[in-house]
Amino acid sequence: MSHIAFKTLQELAASVGLAVVGVADADALREDRERLRLWQEAGYSGEMVFMQRDPDLLSNPDRLLPGVRSVVVVGAFYDRGERLPLPHGHGRVARYAWGRDYHKVLKARLEQLCTIVRQHLPTTFECRVFTDSVPLLERALARRAGLGFVGKNSMVIMPRAGSFLFLGEVLWSLEVTDLPNTPEVQQSHCGTCSRCLDRCPTSAFVGERVLDARRCISYLTIEKRGNLSWQEREWLGEWVFGCDACQDVCPFNVISISGRYRPDCPEFESAAGVGQSLNLAEVLSIRSDAEYVRRFAGTPLMRAKREGLVRNAAVVAANTRSADLLGPLASAVREDSAPVIRAHALWGYVMISAGLGTGAITSAKELAGVCVGDSDPIVSSEARDLLDRIV
Repeated sequence: MSHIAFKTLQELAASVGLAVVGVADADALREDRERLRLWQEAGYSGEMVFMQRDPDLLSNPDRLLPGVRSVVVVGAFYDRGERLPLPHGHGRVARYAWGRDYHKVLKARLEQLCTIVRQHLPTTFECRVFTDSVPLLERALARRAGLGFVGKNSMVIMPRAGSFLFLGEVLWSLEVTDLPNTPEVQQSHCGTCSRCLDRCPTSAFVGERVLDARRCISYLTIEKRGNLSWQEREWLGEWVFGCDACQDVCPFNVISISGRYRPDCPEFESAAGVGQSLNLAEVLSIRSDAEYVRRFAGTPLMRAKREGLVRNAAVVAANTRSADLLGPLASAVREDSAPVIRAHALWGYVMISAGLGTGAITSAKELAGVCVGDSDPIVSSEARDLLDRIV
């Protein structure tokens, strides 16, 4: 028997904590492949090399598992609680990163599902599990599986539940029978609403469902390595990791948040991870990769790496004019081994000092003057720019 009934699949999935389940056929996503190709050619992927792969690989399940017969798409909602006021000296964290790393959590549950299905069926089958580890066009597959529609902000939205959900997939050589009548969602339910596009702090959407990642705060704080331009630093605002602006204003999510629904998995509770915000002074004090791992292992924040997150913390400190962080910033300038961190900490120190009067400005000039002699050109160039343009 090389098939499984959908009801049985649902029951087995629920036994491992996966309540949102849909099934898509394994045909190539031809229209989505063409949209991806145009998006790549426009340069909207920024430095994300993994999103520059062959569009046919990303849109054709058979390229990832030859002989695939169906694709199981699961969704797991993360924390939809009310966002608390940002404490002084903290930076905002995107909702998806409040708890544990969903890649690991969902992968483990999908692997459990495959194991249980193997035990249930008197046949062997091939399968592969995906939780964003390969840039498969999972939102298009979720739409095809009938889980929801793709909104103007390019997120999968479940009409009665919103878009705060993780997606994972199982590609396998099984056919799923007795599927309910949940056809692919062909049309958006956004109507004339454009809140997500209008509220994006950086105007990153060049059109409906078309995101220029190079302007996206999530991309800048998580994926982009090295220096941020002065414009990019201003764009970050209060966000130290990720951004929820386009989702928080979505009417479907407003309803979801007001309902105070719990995450589908306890690992996605904010109490299980870093929570809603990060103490910037604590982040600025992290001086080694080992210390970074001790603090953030098992959370999505590992993706930014130490250099990226400490860099972001320095920027947010400046954007929030946190004068009590001048000490931690100065320490980072003098002590940190990463030139990118020293440069951004110097920028943060000078930007805050510029609004504090003559004495603070004099101290900022002195620190920048010392950094002109830094052995790394990233820092020395930053110092010269600051002396010329700010102080």
